[in-house]
Amino acid sequence: MKRILILATAAILAVGAIGTASANGDDSDRKSVKATLGGFAEVPSISTAGKGKLRITIDSTNTTISYELTYSDLSGAATGAHLHLGQAGTSGGIIADLCGGSKPACPATAAGTVSGTIVAANVLGPVAQGIAGPADWAEVLRAIRAGAVYSNVHSALYGGGEIRGQLRGGSGWH
Repeated sequence: MKRILILATAAILAVGAIGTASANGDDSDRKSVKATLGGFAEVPSISTAGKGKLRITIDSTNTTISYELTYSDLSGAATGAHLHLGQAGTSGGIIADLCGGSKPACPATAAGTVSGTIVAANVLGPVAQGIAGPADWAEVLRAIRAGAVYSNVHSALYGGGEIRGQLRGGSGWH
């Protein structure tokens, strides 16, 4: 009976250790995140046919973010696309441009794909939210891994953003 109790206790401790290691490792080691963008995720929500997908991959040295953004069915040409600091249901400041602004212009159509890289020098802020620019690169990566970053695509009709999506872990999404 004592041996069975010891074995059962060891098994419970092993399962608990595996769960803890997995939970702790996900946020600090996550290299790939994704977002599905739509109008109802905007703040306030927008009824639009627009939709999109964003995939972000952080390189193994944590110095470069590669991205691919695809969108379609916007009300008009995209005028800009960004990463913002903010949880779902809140508005936040711009971290970095994906197209427009400091990056090449977005495709002049209601559908398109943009890809590129973001490095520390591309970080714009938001200063009021504790990210003062390129020096806070580690904070940008931490916010992405914590799910506190969203992306949106702007159009002339919806200057504040037509479609939006919260970044979530998704290493298997290709």
